[in-house]
Amino acid sequence: MRDPRDLYAYESADVIAAVPRGRLTLVHALPGLVDAGNSCRIASTYLKDSLRHVRIVTFDVDELVDYRGSRPQAVFDGAVYTEVTVPEMSLYLMYDEGDRPFLYLDGPEPDLQWRRLSQAVIDLIEFFDVEKVVGMSAIPMAMPHTRPIAMITHANDPDLIPAHEPEQGGEIVVPASFGALLEHELGKAGHPAIGYAAQIPHYLTRTDFPAGALALLRRVSEGAGLDIPLVDLGDLTEAAGAALESTLTDNEEVLSMVAALEEQYDAQSTESDGVFSTTMDLPTGEELADRFERFLAGEEDDGPGGGSGRGPGSGPEVS
Repeated sequence: MRDPRDLYAYESADVIAAVPRGRLTLVHALPGLVDAGNSCRIASTYLKDSLRHVRIVTFDVDELVDYRGSRPQAVFDGAVYTEVTVPEMSLYLMYDEGDRPFLYLDGPEPDLQWRRLSQAVIDLIEFFDVEKVVGMSAIPMAMPHTRPIAMITHANDPDLIPAHEPEQGGEIVVPASFGALLEHELGKAGHPAIGYAAQIPHYLTRTDFPAGALALLRRVSEGAGLDIPLVDLGDLTEAAGAALESTLTDNEEVLSMVAALEEQYDAQSTESDGVFSTTMDLPTGEELADRFERFLAGEEDDGPGGGSGRGPGSGPEVS
C-alpha cells in the first residue's frame, strides 16, 4: 500500500498550530451509493452554513473519485462552460454554539482506495488526538413519513451503545459503505467510533427530506455532546413537511400506501421483532419512489403556466 499520508495535505502551519489538541470529536458523513432523502448532504451543508469553521486538511480527490462513474456538474451558457464543479473532500475544524471545537470530515464517499483512505483518516485522528468518532448515514426503509424517524445505532464496541437503544435483531449482510469500513478499521486500531443511520421513508429516497438531516444532527448533538443550533433546520423541516402533505392530498394511491406503512409501523412498535422486520407485503422502495415521482411530474405539467408545480423535495433547500 502506498503511503496514506500522500492522500492529503495540511493547510498552513499557523492554521494547524491553532487546532486544539485533546478530547476532540470527529464527525463524518460521506454520502455515496445510499443517502436516502439526501439527508447527509443536507446535514453537511447545514453544519457549514451554521457553524464557524476553517479547513485544516484537503484530500486529493483525483486519487479517490471515479469521475466517469460519478461525473461532476458543468454549467454551459450556450457558448462557454462557465463552471465545472469538481467534488472536494476536506477536514474542517468547527466550533459549536458553546464554542466547543470538533472536527468534521466532509465530501463524497470515495470510489477508490478505501483501505488507504481509512488509514489516512486514522493517521489524522491520531495526529489531532481525537477522542471519539461519530458517523452519519441515511438508509431507505419501509417507514411512513407521518411517524418519528427511527434510528439505528452502531459502534465498533457494543459498550458504546446506550442501554436504552433498541436491539436491531439478527445478523444481516448489506452492501458496505466507506463509513462502515472506517468504523471497523478504527476498532482494530483501538479508536472508539459510533454511528447513526436514519431510516428514511423509501418513497422519499430520491427527494430532499430535511427531517432526516434534523434527526441525524439531533442524535449527533446528543451523542457527541455538541451544541448544534437546529432551529433553522427545524423550520425547513416543517415547511417541507407541509409541502409534502399538500402534495399527497390529491394522490389516493400514495395515501393508501402511507396508510399501510402506518399500520405496519404501529404494529411493529408493539412487538419485539426489531427494526428490520416487516409484517405486510408492500411495494418496493423503487416502485413507491417511481410512482411518487410520476405523480410530482404530473403536478408540474398541470400547474399554472406548465411546469411550475413544486414537490416536497423542491421546497426550501439548504445550499
